[in-house]
Amino acid sequence: MESPASPQAQHQRRRVADFLWGSVSRARAPRIPFRMGQVLIGDDPFNGRHLGTVAVIDAPYVGLRTGGSKAGDVTFYDYRQLRYPD
Repeated sequence: MESPASPQAQHQRRRVADFLWGSVSRARAPRIPFRMGQVLIGDDPFNGRHLGTVAVIDAPYVGLRTGGSKAGDVTFYDYRQLRYPD
């Protein structure tokens, strides 16, 4: 039987802790209902209303690349401020 302070036991406890932390982190993160390349409308009082394609997903934010912007410009919205075009 391994002692509680052995390097193998410490390594195993660390692996279990990392696994549990990752599981809890994923469970608490919001699920973004949109996918890369989808066309969406973002409506925000600060950024305005823009039609664009999803270029970046970094929960809870989604970056839209609009048609009239420069190549590297992305406008970020909270995913709750996005909707599908009518």
